[in-house]
Amino acid sequence: MKVLTSPQYFQVFINNLYYFVSGLLQILIALYLAILLSFKVKFKSFFKASIVFPTLISGVAISMMFRLFYTPGGPFDTLLITLGLEKLIHFWLGDPRYVNYTLAGISLWRHTGLRFLMFYAAIQTIPKEYYQVAEIEGATTFQKIRYIILPNIHTILKINFILLTVGAVTAFEIPMIITNGSNGTTTFLLQTLKTAFEQKQLGLAASMAVVMMLALILLTSLQKKLFRNDDYDF
Repeated sequence: MKVLTSPQYFQVFINNLYYFVSGLLQILIALYLAILLSFKVKFKSFFKASIVFPTLISGVAISMMFRLFYTPGGPFDTLLITLGLEKLIHFWLGDPRYVNYTLAGISLWRHTGLRFLMFYAAIQTIPKEYYQVAEIEGATTFQKIRYIILPNIHTILKINFILLTVGAVTAFEIPMIITNGSNGTTTFLLQTLKTAFEQKQLGLAASMAVVMMLALILLTSLQKKLFRNDDYDF
């Protein structure tokens, strides 16, 4: 009961929402880029490599890199000064008003490439004959996307939303390494670990782990109901 009623533990649920919104943006951006690059585009290989590159770097290395990038007077502040935007400089990793947005942005950059790979691979499995028939019928690009691409990647969309839920609830690596949960950045999983290993409250930590598991079961069950029919109807 303490996990659900104490403001200390309730706040960490709110912090997880930042990563949920970041995950939604990852899906939208990755889907847009995958559809765009599935058509004829100049420098396609370069763009694909640039999008996928962050997924090849370990999460620890990325966290340490951005920790230096956002330090006061660091590269990001220097970039803003160079662009004449010094009024926008803030304490990105220390100000509670901005730090969760900063960490969610890092998560966005880190994971969009993986979702792009899934969408792009799914689009490549669509038979070329579908596009040829659509061209004969005079279909526009929007109609090809709506009636050919989206229905054929429905399963991948469903998988991405499940991964979004799991990733948002279990967000841990970025806030742990960059801020160690300070300045209001503690997520539910990070709080669970701190409760167990720093505060030595193993019973409470076990209860939090159960709550997290139940939340995952509930959210994935809701998603399963929403996507209960694989026949994607437009």
